[in-house]
Amino acid sequence: MTFSQSVKQELCHAKFHCPECGFLCTYVALSLCQRQGPEILYRSDRPEVVEFLAENLVEDIGVIATVTNPDLSAKGKNKVLLLTLEDKEDRQAYLKRYEIPMKNALEKVKKACCRAAVLRGAFLSCGTIVDPAREYHLEFRFLDKEQADLFASFCERYDLRFHRATRKETDILYLKESEHIEDLLTFMGAVKSAMNLMDVKIVKEVRNNVNRITNCETANIQKTVTASVKQVRDIELIRAGKGLSFLSEDLQKTAKARLKYPELSLGELCKVIDPNLSRSGLNHRLKRLSAIAEEMRKEK
Repeated sequence: MTFSQSVKQELCHAKFHCPECGFLCTYVALSLCQRQGPEILYRSDRPEVVEFLAENLVEDIGVIATVTNPDLSAKGKNKVLLLTLEDKEDRQAYLKRYEIPMKNALEKVKKACCRAAVLRGAFLSCGTIVDPAREYHLEFRFLDKEQADLFASFCERYDLRFHRATRKETDILYLKESEHIEDLLTFMGAVKSAMNLMDVKIVKEVRNNVNRITNCETANIQKTVTASVKQVRDIELIRAGKGLSFLSEDLQKTAKARLKYPELSLGELCKVIDPNLSRSGLNHRLKRLSAIAEEMRKEK
């Protein structure tokens, strides 16, 4: 099961706060679905969504919707279930209750629980979310521009702002920010999925921090090695050309310590030479050795 499918499954089991919530969720889901003929109310490859809508229709207006599978040999995404009303009286009751302009239905929504029901119905019908382990992306795909405009206007009215795009002539409203996706999932009723997304985000952030620290430490080690190699070469040049006895006592101690411990950092080398020697003091001595080596190279 994909992350998107698990979100829809959770939304199908989330409870409504008032009777109007059940109607709005079902109405929006049925209105945003791509139908095939007037007799088909809904089509989907997710059985839990089709069954959820069928149960809502029974509770709302008492009609018995039929769930059918026209192709018994189909599997996976090719297995499409249809929701239909076979009884003529049930069909008339459905049309009286549900065949209303979406604009009129959305304008009557006032309570927060009903707004959540609208969003839940939209996600069940035309929403999808990418596995957060890959990226943060939630979107709604609409059948036409008019639907997208109505939904965008409804969301903006309550400060629910989505990004908008057109992909293959399909109008899309989407979110890319993980915090906004978490808030939307929680608001719709998919609290467990929102928590799962947060867990994934925490793991990714910890992994990224570890990688940053590791990269930083690797870079520091590389700098230490590069500097140490140059310092050893300078000291070897001085020893071969003039001998270490040519140096002052402090520089002799520093040169001998660096030759003996080429792998140590400046902080570690300070403790070997003199526990009271500072990093800046040691760095100054090594620069003096480097300057002597450079003078010798120029003389050659």
